[in-house]
Amino acid sequence: MDAGRVWKYIFAFLKISIAILIIFYLFKSGWLTKKTLTKLFRVENIPSLIMSCLFFFIAQGLCTLRLLLLLKAIDLPLRFLKGFKLVMVGNFFNTVIPGMVGGDLVKGYYLVKSEKEKRGQSAGIILMDRVLGLLALIFISGISIIYLLLQKNSILYPYRYESYITLAVIVSVSVLFGAFFVFGRKQRVRGKIKTFFTAIFRKSIFYYLLEGFGVLVKHYPILMYSFFVSILIQLCSLSGLLILGNTVTESLPDVITLAAVSTAVIMVGIIPVTPGNLGWTEFIAAFGWSAVGSNAGAAIFLSWRIITVICSLPWGLVFLFMADRRGQILTHTGNMFYK
Repeated sequence: MDAGRVWKYIFAFLKISIAILIIFYLFKSGWLTKKTLTKLFRVENIPSLIMSCLFFFIAQGLCTLRLLLLLKAIDLPLRFLKGFKLVMVGNFFNTVIPGMVGGDLVKGYYLVKSEKEKRGQSAGIILMDRVLGLLALIFISGISIIYLLLQKNSILYPYRYESYITLAVIVSVSVLFGAFFVFGRKQRVRGKIKTFFTAIFRKSIFYYLLEGFGVLVKHYPILMYSFFVSILIQLCSLSGLLILGNTVTESLPDVITLAAVSTAVIMVGIIPVTPGNLGWTEFIAAFGWSAVGSNAGAAIFLSWRIITVICSLPWGLVFLFMADRRGQILTHTGNMFYK
């Protein structure tokens, strides 16, 4: 067994161990209880669960719309229903069986197969799709942190330094991406970058991946529309999460404060500490919500995770049972960028 694979297994073991320890801590400290799951599916909570699922599907429909917008830049047609299926299957791999095969890789596999020439450009589109989602989250997180700091709440005082640091990181990343898009629109800069990567990757799939990423930089309107859709996606997901606040019995802070805190939690929670961020996001939510006077953060975020799993599960099961070549798909998807 080569050293790279050994380290891969070691990191996987460490991430799983961290997830188990975090979940144990959350139950031990009382942030999560045995009643957390049973309370979620009570009859009186069914309307909230249905609304949460509805917002989840609206968010995924918007994700599909963003993907179709971005694919227009490379003239790759994709029907909405087909795109929606790809998005939902991607969610399945990201939420139900995280760490096995990334959802973006599964989508990339099918899109790359559909390209007749310059195979790999669609992979660059998927990369930009993820970047725009991250930028929208960063944008909303920055506004949320500023809002929380302006509240000057005594409960938030112990977390002021962490808030300033997070805000500084958000500003730095925003400036970095802003500079990339501004300079990337200059033809001379793109020419030098293209020459550099041609020498390295020599028209491989990596080259076309970066070319697809670069094509979008020239299509400013598509990027702006896609960024706006990305903000709507984040707001819909946030709405689906906050609706689950109706399933807890304790009194919650105002919706705007919870929305601001939850956005900051999601921002920090994307750090890949555990497989699928299982336990890690709930851990951050427990402390984030407690900063504004609520102990329900871990329970609400765990409930939202359950909703996303339930909604994504049927699509993944259909994919696994209906794809005749699923073994090849799962095997070759992880290796397609090395061909």
